Amino acid sequence: MRESTSTVRRACALGTTAALVVLTTGLGIVTATAANADTAPTTTVTDAPTATATPDPTTAPTEPAASDPTSTPSPSATPTGEPTADPSTPAPTSDTTPAPTTTTTTTTLPRATLAAPQAPVVDPSVTITGDAKVGSSLAATWAGFDGDGAFKYVWTDKDTGAVVSKTMYYLVDATEAGKQVVVTVTGDKADGTGQATVESDPSAVITQDPVFVDESGKPMPETTQDEPLYLDTTAGDAFSYTFRAQGSPAPTYKLDWYWSDEADSADSIVASRSQADNTIAVGFQADDAGDESDFTPKDQLPEGITFDPSTGELSGTATLASFYDFAITATSGDVSTTQYVELTVDHAAAIGITAYTLDAKSITADKKRVWLIQPDGSIYTLDVKLDSDGFPSELTLTPSGRPTVAQGGTLVVQGSPVDRFGNDATDFDDDGNPTFTAKVTSDVASDVVKTYSEDGVEVDGVFAVTFPHASTHTLTVSSGALQPVSFAVDVQPTVAPAAVVVTPTATGRQLAYTGTDATGALPWAAGLVLAGVGLIGARAWRRRSAQR
Repeated sequence: MRESTSTVRRACALGTTAALVVLTTGLGIVTATAANADTAPTTTVTDAPTATATPDPTTAPTEPAASDPTSTPSPSATPTGEPTADPSTPAPTSDTTPAPTTTTTTTTLPRATLAAPQAPVVDPSVTITGDAKVGSSLAATWAGFDGDGAFKYVWTDKDTGAVVSKTMYYLVDATEAGKQVVVTVTGDKADGTGQATVESDPSAVITQDPVFVDESGKPMPETTQDEPLYLDTTAGDAFSYTFRAQGSPAPTYKLDWYWSDEADSADSIVASRSQADNTIAVGFQADDAGDESDFTPKDQLPEGITFDPSTGELSGTATLASFYDFAITATSGDVSTTQYVELTVDHAAAIGITAYTLDAKSITADKKRVWLIQPDGSIYTLDVKLDSDGFPSELTLTPSGRPTVAQGGTLVVQGSPVDRFGNDATDFDDDGNPTFTAKVTSDVASDVVKTYSEDGVEVDGVFAVTFPHASTHTLTVSSGALQPVSFAVDVQPTVAPAAVVVTPTATGRQLAYTGTDATGALPWAAGLVLAGVGLIGARAWRRRSAQR
């Protein structure tokens, strides 16, 4: 059991008194030791050094201190009854002198009361912590103030002094990009001596990740390759669009790839060029695409359109109607953002007609020859080889030629409106059907002209012309006020007698061709479309198929 403090102190006092009594007897050889009659262990807390008294036998004892009346001398310290020697008389000596025994008295001093350590006085101060970036939160971090006291915060623009916030935190606004802010804090001092007002050092210069904005400065929706920014222009019209981005440091711009993969980017360029209506008719060939390693991002743009990275302006005049995919990247510091763009160049007003024709026997063949007749009468001969999936694998374009067919044979003929640049100018109604209506005539009365059909289904806008007699025939494709186009056909005689041609009876059934596989005309139509001759309703389908 732990002794109480009073018991310990009482035992110490008793032992001390007994020791002093012995010393007053003058018996220097007698040793009195303070002892506690209770032998139970005690715990003594000592904050001061222990004092140890060792009396000198030759020195007279000091005046004893008053004894505690409650103390009882220890039996070992009881006087012998012999007279006390005169201090002035030397003590007798003998040959054997006992060694004096050192008397040790341990005194436990009371625990000292220590004052609590005082915290150093800190002068009030405030610093700005956080990321100095638009959209991030800055904090006023203070020291030397009473945390339980009232505070006043004022954030201001370093240069203008305009107040931007009055709370402990400031959500950095875009208007502060490129600037610095300071914060002033007023509050009660921690030492209770009153109030103090302190101002921070300026923040770091506030940065801003780049973001594309519109003309009014409003952030634009994020774009992706599947959801790009759509821009439109018309062939022959001046075009201008400025890409704008906010950021700090001031953003820089560059024309970038739409597709991250180099091969995909090259495919996109080829698709953009080859998907243009009548591109083959104006001289573009598959071989013109070149090696994909030769392409640069600017090749994604239509001819006549350029991008100025110093201003972000895309401008110029395009003449080739098509869809063009590219990207613009804005960079501020080490942060970049990309805007994906699809520019559509629409056709101009229709002024004439381009005709397309091929031998009906080659429609289902892997190899076919197509003649393209321009409004001015010039002819291009296109030889197409299809792969197993029905897509062109080889294209050969010759800037000359004449449509040729065997006597008794049939040519499939189609016409489409074109603008002054040779772009297909076909328009469609709300149901997706072409508004252009063509008419085909021959200068030979015996020639049979009818709507082309497969499996009993007529294909609107496509004609079949059969030639019973061998000679040079002239066909004309016309439509309303548009300039008609005429071309010669070389009908070659056959060795066998010509077959008798019977004019079929009209069935009255007609199916408008909308670019689906609802008719048997699709196989040969797809061949023409992928060759770049721009058949009805296939524009968007061709574009997406080429890119995938």
